[in-house]
Formats: sequence, C-alpha cells, structure tokens
Amino acid sequence: MRKIGILIERQRAFGRQLCSGIVQHAQTCDAWSLTMLDWDDLTYTSRLKGFDGFIVRVINDEIAKTFAQTGKPLVDVFEGCASQPFVKVIQDATGISQFAARHFIQHHFTTFGFFGHEGMAYSDMRRLAFVECLRLHHMGCFIYNTPASAIRNFEYNVMTKEKYSADSEERSIAKWVRKLPKPVAVFCSHDLRAYQLIKVCREIGVAVPTEVAVLGVDDDELLCNFTDPTISSIDPNACGIGCKAAETLAALMDGADCPPLIRVKPTRLVERKSTAIFPLDPPWLSDALVFIRANVRKRLSALDVYRHVGRSHTVVNDAFRQVLGTTVSKEIANVRLREAHRLVTTTDLSMSEISERSGFASVQYFTRSFTAAHGICPSMLRDAT
Repeated sequence: MRKIGILIERQRAFGRQLCSGIVQHAQTCDAWSLTMLDWDDLTYTSRLKGFDGFIVRVINDEIAKTFAQTGKPLVDVFEGCASQPFVKVIQDATGISQFAARHFIQHHFTTFGFFGHEGMAYSDMRRLAFVECLRLHHMGCFIYNTPASAIRNFEYNVMTKEKYSADSEERSIAKWVRKLPKPVAVFCSHDLRAYQLIKVCREIGVAVPTEVAVLGVDDDELLCNFTDPTISSIDPNACGIGCKAAETLAALMDGADCPPLIRVKPTRLVERKSTAIFPLDPPWLSDALVFIRANVRKRLSALDVYRHVGRSHTVVNDAFRQVLGTTVSKEIANVRLREAHRLVTTTDLSMSEISERSGFASVQYFTRSFTAAHGICPSMLRDAT
C-alpha cells in the first residue's frame, strides 16, 4: 500500500477540485492510501515520515525545503517559484488568458484592465499572456500595481487563512478604478480578486458591468454567486490538474522520468452577470446580444429577439448590420456554433446531446452546419483534440 500525502487548501473550489481529481486517479490504483495534511504538520516533520509521495501546493521556499528533506517524490500543483526542484502540474496561463481576451473582444470592448497580485507567479503569467493576446489585436491594457504590503500578505491571508477581504488595499483599488476609462473590461487573476473588485466598485458607486465588466478564474460557484452581480469566470480544469498530478506522481514513484512542467488546458468560460454587457449604441443592442447568449440552448429564433427588445425586425436587423456587420439570424447561428465547438472539444457528451444543448433542430442539421463552418465534422475534431 502506497501512502500519499496531500497538502492543498480546501476551503475554496479550486483546492477542492484539485483533490477531487487526485481521488479520481487514486480510485484507479489498487494500492493508494490518501492522507490530508495540514499546514501545522510542517512544524512536526516527523509526521511526514512513512509517506511514499506527496502532492502539494508549494507556496514558498520553506515548504519546498521541508518536503525536499523527505527525499520522496513530490508533484507541485502551485504556480510558484520555478527554481523549486519538483515536477509541476499546473494551469495553462496562456489558454486561460486567451479565453479572457476572446470573451471581451467578442463583447466588443476596446478598453481593458488586469487586476491581480504582482509577484505571484500564476498572476504574473496570466497578466503577461493577457497583455500579449491583446497586443496581437493591437490593443493595450491598464495594469493594477499591487502595493508591496498586499503582496507580502497574500500568502498568509489567502492561501492559509482564506481571508476574502482586501481591506488594506481598498483605497489603492478604488483609486485605480476611478482612473480607468469607462467602459472597461477587467480580467482578474482569480475569483477572489474579482469578488474584491466588485465590492470596491459597489462602495465607490461604479456600476458593474455597465462601467466595469469583471471576469475571474476558478469558477468557484459559491464565491461567484455570493455577490451582486454574479461573477463570470473561467474554469481552469482543476479536477483535470489534480488527476494529471496523481498520474504523474504514480510515474515518479515507479522511477519514470517526467517533464519538469506539465500544463493542463482550461475547459470553459462561464458567463454570469458581471460581463453580461456589450458597450454598444444603441443600448438595446447589448440587451439583444445578452438575450441571445443566455438562451442559446433554446430553439431561439430572430422573432424571439425582436419581441424581447420590443422593436421591429427592420429596426433590429438594420442595427445589427450597421454596428455588427451581421443579421440577427446569423448571430444566433454563430453563437450556437461557438457553444457547440466548446462542447465538442471540452466534454464527452454525445453529438445528439451537443446538438440539443446548442439549440440545433436536429443532430443532422448540427453536423452539417458545424462541418460547413469549421471544415471538419465534429466527431473528427474531437478525435484530433
């Protein structure tokens, strides 16, 4: 029986999903015994004896040193210091940032911001990747400069104590928000940062999403739905990271060589109210686009959109053509195809289920439309992904 020690914070969804992924792989192994470690266990290193391997969020050099002294294989699932001598299985920062940039650009934003924690590797990587994605579209980004005191306190307050407020830097955040050109789309390094940003916006009278659209990472359903407006968020595939980490640890314990860095792609972006806006004129056009996206699974027709905005088909289609270069029917079709593409490439749903969830009238019509749009049938795309 192999004894595996797990040191991962479990109060927030990301940590719990990591653990769920580890459990999924462990259940395929006949001889794994999982033990949850606590931060206090690091004070008494004798508690780490007898383990065959570890999966750990190595958040600082002290923790790295403690586990290195055990001489046992370890997989690190935290985007921390690159110099630490462990195999890392982590999120794909570029993939996450591409989700964010694509989402905001599809919503027709032209002004962008990034709100994170400078000095934290995962935040810095997401910031750099987001800025690069925007640069490729000839767009810039306003960056929040985290006060030094907030950077120092992050590890203690968030990682080990799960402190949700940003009391010590609220004045700095408010000053940054006031200076941002509006409307602006702000990508946050994680859901907690998005939660903090929305709280500050509410306190200083800045409307979300009308003036500041807010997007987080982790898709922590409790946190995302615990504020008004609810938070749009990217699912980084924490369960997949945990499963891959366990698979990698098994290989290390068997004496195999593994790549020093393994990145796991994110799965989806879950849109909630904090980004349900399109900064367009006339304002009802934004309402129409939000309505289409919110009802993509239904057998939505152009007539439903005309009725929703309370305007004639001539007025609505003229606005769609002049502002968006498309028609209502084509926009509905494009939204369906984007949703279908996401489901094909990120889920194991059958083509019939994908057709239904994307709002297509039949699986045959879905297959024909998808193939015409992408030059490859959905089943072949899935096999190639």
